[in-house]
Amino acid sequence: MLYKTLCRNSVSPFMDGLDIPVYFQTGDDSGLTSMADVGSEKTLILLLIDINMFCSSIWRGYVQNLLKNNTDDKLKVVGVKLDSHAFTFLEGVSKDQMIVLQSESIMDNIDEFKTRLFEFIIRYLGGAKTEKVSIFISHSKRDKGNTGEVMAKEVRQFLFADTKLRSFFDVNDILDGYQFDQQIKENVRESLILVLFTDTYSSREWCRIEALTAKEHMKPMVVVSQLQEGAERLFPYIGNVPSIVFHNDWRPVINLLLRTAIDYIYESQLLESLCDDHSTYLPYPPEAHSLSILGDDKTTVYYPEPPLGNEEMEVLSSIAEKMTTKKTFKTPMEKQAAANKLNEAQIAISVSDSEDLPLLGIGRDMLCDLTVELSRHILKAGGKMIYGGDLRKDGYTKLFRDLSDQYGKYEKEKKNVFYFTNYLAWPLYNQMSMVDKADYLSCRVQLEECHPSAAVPFDLKKEFVPPVDVSLRYMWATSLTVMRQLAEEQAKARVLVGGKVKGFLGRMAGIVEEFITAKQANHPVYLIGGFGGATKLLSDIIEKKKDVKADVLLDIACEDAKYKELYEYYKSKGSQIDYSILDIISVGDLKNNGLSDEENLRLFHSVNIMEIVSLVLKGLSKTLNHA
Repeated sequence: MLYKTLCRNSVSPFMDGLDIPVYFQTGDDSGLTSMADVGSEKTLILLLIDINMFCSSIWRGYVQNLLKNNTDDKLKVVGVKLDSHAFTFLEGVSKDQMIVLQSESIMDNIDEFKTRLFEFIIRYLGGAKTEKVSIFISHSKRDKGNTGEVMAKEVRQFLFADTKLRSFFDVNDILDGYQFDQQIKENVRESLILVLFTDTYSSREWCRIEALTAKEHMKPMVVVSQLQEGAERLFPYIGNVPSIVFHNDWRPVINLLLRTAIDYIYESQLLESLCDDHSTYLPYPPEAHSLSILGDDKTTVYYPEPPLGNEEMEVLSSIAEKMTTKKTFKTPMEKQAAANKLNEAQIAISVSDSEDLPLLGIGRDMLCDLTVELSRHILKAGGKMIYGGDLRKDGYTKLFRDLSDQYGKYEKEKKNVFYFTNYLAWPLYNQMSMVDKADYLSCRVQLEECHPSAAVPFDLKKEFVPPVDVSLRYMWATSLTVMRQLAEEQAKARVLVGGKVKGFLGRMAGIVEEFITAKQANHPVYLIGGFGGATKLLSDIIEKKKDVKADVLLDIACEDAKYKELYEYYKSKGSQIDYSILDIISVGDLKNNGLSDEENLRLFHSVNIMEIVSLVLKGLSKTLNHA
């Protein structure tokens, strides 16, 4: 829930996320995971203080050490009360106000939790430690039945009674002796703007002034749609902001406004880092009004993902061309894609879940998110994707199918364009129905059914045969090898992340075999080791870490009796499974991937998704465009 709330939802990759990296730390009295090294400018640690954490001396010592070593404002520890004793957990935590919910359960109070968390993040990112966040309630007092004014009073009462936010409402909030218009505009500039869009809103001069002042100063704004009979016209400059319909509950409305504010703050800091003397940024999608507030000397305008549709961009571009200084509009991804053209190269990705994720403080949501972000950046740069997988429930084949479907709808290209090719080994494709195949094809996924290995007898080639004994497991394993070799023949490069180290059905762990196959083909490879699993062990072996040799992979795999039996069966067939080739590979042997040794080592360890994506794209562009 926290990952989807604060970062991104990998199920809907083209929806705007907050993009705040989220890491999880867990453990019991046997030990704790180490905190991920993400190199952030600011880190917020949420302590979910339940009865288990309260009773743990390990957790007390860990948090105490955090507080002792925090000598600047780069790190903030905030407790969340999930047990009646939480206030006495540690003095350094309890001296600050905790997040306290109506009952000691986040999931039972999820919307309330979001309000408290969002409000704190706004103050933390904005540098205001004690000052309350202000909400300016922009509304009309001329509606039939006083709809706007009644709603304004209701939301103000909600803010007072159920949040720690303050509001600016009407003339009662203006100090005596000060000019009305100056105070209105000043409060707009210092607030988040909640527009109560009722029947007469667009016709009221001061409502329009408030909205335009907010736009001029790039203030977060949300529109609450509450038309009763209709409006003579829709004020155009409140159309490019989030909107919500009021359903007799102000909590979702306020949460959307707070989330929008976080998005503005976070995106502003990110986009500003991309700018030079000739560029600027907007924390929201550009519109015609934007051109009136951007300086003439700025030729490039950066704005948040996702990119605008072609029809909107054509309108903006036609206006911009008539200005003194022509302007182009780009998202960070478009900037990166323009610098990293992949020209329809087929990029293979090897990914599967890793048992190490909880120990690394990384949830499966984050691994899925990394997979999606890598894929959509490669697609945006003009590449195509290759994956060799099965059809298990919630597996990565289905994740790629869904991503391809959404990307196809987003790009609106011809229906015969395939973004992913999924290679299937015998006998997996024999259990697919025609409905399954049609589903993948309609989602722009090309299915390649790889022929069985020579070990599979003719009468079984069209059958689905479960791997119930060692001879059948041998047929499976040799056919997986065939599939991996065929996929590698089409690939131009391979990206590896996560992966099982035992309990697999191949001659080696899938990611290990795919790495060796790619290296034998002299293809560029990118090892993302920070997400654990087989890729981390490969990274450790190549980095020449102490006591980490290739036989570690064999030893772990042989903890599974079925694999040990298969390993011996291969030997009986005169085909030794050889791991030793990995021991002679060094970091320098990866140099054909376009990255320096230092950059490859960073890729071995990073858990920062955007850093990983940037490194992979940089390497792919460099090596493929100079091949």
